Amino acid sequence: MKYRRLGRTGVQVSEIGLGTWKTFDVRGAARDAHCTRITREVIRLGGNFFDTAPMYGDAERVLGLALEGVRAEALIATKVLEYSEAQALASIERSFKLLKTDVIDLFQIHNLASWRLVTPILKRLQDAGRIRFIGITEYDVSKYSEVIEAMRTGEFDTIQIPYNLAERSCQNEILPLAQELNLGVIVMTPIAPIFNRNLLLGRLSRANLSFLEPYGVLTAGQALLGYILSDPAVSTVIPATSKFERVAKNIAVSDGDLFPPDVCRQLEALF
Repeated sequence: MKYRRLGRTGVQVSEIGLGTWKTFDVRGAARDAHCTRITREVIRLGGNFFDTAPMYGDAERVLGLALEGVRAEALIATKVLEYSEAQALASIERSFKLLKTDVIDLFQIHNLASWRLVTPILKRLQDAGRIRFIGITEYDVSKYSEVIEAMRTGEFDTIQIPYNLAERSCQNEILPLAQELNLGVIVMTPIAPIFNRNLLLGRLSRANLSFLEPYGVLTAGQALLGYILSDPAVSTVIPATSKFERVAKNIAVSDGDLFPPDVCRQLEALF
């Protein structure tokens, strides 16, 4: 596993982390244990960045259980999506409890929800030492003008955005500005877009990807991750998986060489 600097935080994050949307929204001892097994495999292979949110159902609780005993080896990122100070504070405190930690490494404002109201709340907790860094997320690319406004305030350390072969609009302004402002960039939906989950894998499964074999890429999923990691503006990518065997396949991408521009263009041409 290779590591990259998470923008101005100076923290070294694994190139491949783990998202928890849907995959960690489980109940029951057997399913909890399965998620713990996936989490520990990520850590064993060098992954250290774990992203979750209250809006992901039971994911915070399940991740908190999975990290018991190995908390020091993990960077936890969670979120808040509320529209009043009281609700935001209640949600934040619930996240600390469910994640079983006194300090959360990265607290993000989910989909820019009431970000002007919530930012001072997170800043106070940061000043108190309970939160290390603060970020914003947005899955809706039509709201990038507001993302840019928030980025320019200087209040945030990271952004989390969608980025994949079929959704590259962040390349125009968001990523150059993130580099200019030295913000960490966390990539969501690298393999499966939220509203068309088979788009990328379906297209690539029918394509001849033999030109990627020199880079150690053997699957469509690896091709998608390798493409994102070939962008130097990216800090970490957070694919979610419920399949234990995919953890090693995903992380193996970090051990390969970056795709040169001509190879990235070949992939882009498929979309």
